Amino acid sequence: MELIFTVEFWLIVGLCLSILEVFSGLFVALSFGVASFGMALLLKVWPTLLTEWYEVVFIHSTISLSVASLAWSKFRKTQASNQDIND
Repeated sequence: MELIFTVEFWLIVGLCLSILEVFSGLFVALSFGVASFGMALLLKVWPTLLTEWYEVVFIHSTISLSVASLAWSKFRKTQASNQDIND
C-alpha cells in the first residue's frame, strides 16, 4: 500500500495509460494518465500532503474528472463552431 505514495509509481501509471491511449483511442485512459502525472507532480512538490490511501484515490479521481470535463467542453465548443458542408 505504500507504493501509491511514491512519485515513481504515478509516473509509471501515467506512462502506461498514455501508451494505452495511443493504441486504444479511448479518451478515458488519457484523462487518467494526465491525472497520474498530476499526482506525481503533487507528491513531488508536497510529499506530506497525502497520508491515507483514500485521500490519494479522491485526489486522483478529482483531477481525472476535471481533465475529462475540461477537454470534453473544449471538444464540444470546437464541434459547434465548425460548420458542416451539408448544412
